[in-house]
Amino acid sequence: MAVAPTLNDIRVIAPILEDKLKLDIYNFALSFLRRRFAYVFKQLNIKNVSYFIDEIKKGNLVSDFLYHFNVSDTEMFRDPSFWRTLRNKLLPLFNGSNINIWLPEVVSIHELFSLLVILREVDLLESVNIYCNSPSKNIIKEIQDGKVPLKTIEVSKQNFKRLELHSHFEDYFLEEDNTITINKEFLKNVIFINNSYFNEGPGNEIDITLFRNRMIYYNSKLQTKAENEIFKYIKKGGFLALGIRENISKTNSMLLETHDKNEQIFKV
Repeated sequence: MAVAPTLNDIRVIAPILEDKLKLDIYNFALSFLRRRFAYVFKQLNIKNVSYFIDEIKKGNLVSDFLYHFNVSDTEMFRDPSFWRTLRNKLLPLFNGSNINIWLPEVVSIHELFSLLVILREVDLLESVNIYCNSPSKNIIKEIQDGKVPLKTIEVSKQNFKRLELHSHFEDYFLEEDNTITINKEFLKNVIFINNSYFNEGPGNEIDITLFRNRMIYYNSKLQTKAENEIFKYIKKGGFLALGIRENISKTNSMLLETHDKNEQIFKV
């Protein structure tokens, strides 16, 4: 049976992971770390903390750890009102010009595929560059395969209906052989960066950054650090979208103006 590491174990593990992965592990919220390490150890069937540390040092468990550590999105079009706002109010501000959009921390297919559908709806898919960061090669491969987990389909379909579009869910997703797939042509202008956004950013200035529901797992120190990294790439007049339960830190609140309070969209 897998062990659940204690806080003392995590204090020992964190600096080793930070050195190996160049990720600021320990400044995630402690409550999150306790739950997530227990989850990771269960998924990897880790029965001994020392064994885990030794394997990380050797590089044997790095890929698996990166895959399981971040909390995956569980549905497409989460918070449908945000996607309606993006479609009807935010994207039209750019008048169809070329747009750079950045997802600094992609943890599954759901947020990106939702964005691709919205861009296709407003005929912008060909004129947008989308940059996606993930330190996990496995997550990037899952996205590039274009397959959507069947267990998430029903809630995603319900969210799609709430978008109040003229199209249908089946216009974008094909069901065959017990698998749901998106048209891989939609991924043509998606640039994947196999690194943490703390270590490597996009190659261009960014117009819209989607960083929703990620900082809820950070403590205040890591939140400020994350914002500072993200702000480096957002051009003047660009936008940052957070989750509806998130907000800009007090340290950086004066750098942005609120564009849409209900949807937590801020303007640089």
